[in-house]
Amino acid sequence: MVRLLSALAVTVALGLASRLYPTGWFPWDRILGDVLYAVAAYLAWAMILFREPPWLVAAIAFACCSAVELFKLTGIPRENQHLFLVRWFLGMVFDPVNLVYYFTGAALAACADSATRGSRQGRKGSRAIESHKKAEAVAAPERDAGNCSGSWSGG
Repeated sequence: MVRLLSALAVTVALGLASRLYPTGWFPWDRILGDVLYAVAAYLAWAMILFREPPWLVAAIAFACCSAVELFKLTGIPRENQHLFLVRWFLGMVFDPVNLVYYFTGAALAACADSATRGSRQGRKGSRAIESHKKAEAVAAPERDAGNCSGSWSGG
């Protein structure tokens, strides 16, 4: 959870920086913010659905971002652009290219999450196997001693 929360904080900070401090470089000014919007959505859903596979979380994040983008077609966000939250979180104008950016962000977040989940689970799994082997090694002499005494008493 700390991993996801930290990633969300960095994502939001970078996304805000790309909007508040434009450089004139198109990827920074335009693309990065939209990609990070989807990454932030992914991370928020991943904290809620932490036991679900990354591909499912990515699909949900992309669906949410797409719904927000399609909502712009209603004209409601444009009518309410004077409201800070509407302007910053929803945007005002539909752009189909944003759907590509959202897909990219959700897919990249899922890949990163999958890669870090796999390594973390691998370490836990190997520790569990080592712990089980140690427990068997401790129990083995007791079992052997029990078998040995059983054979003497029967003989």
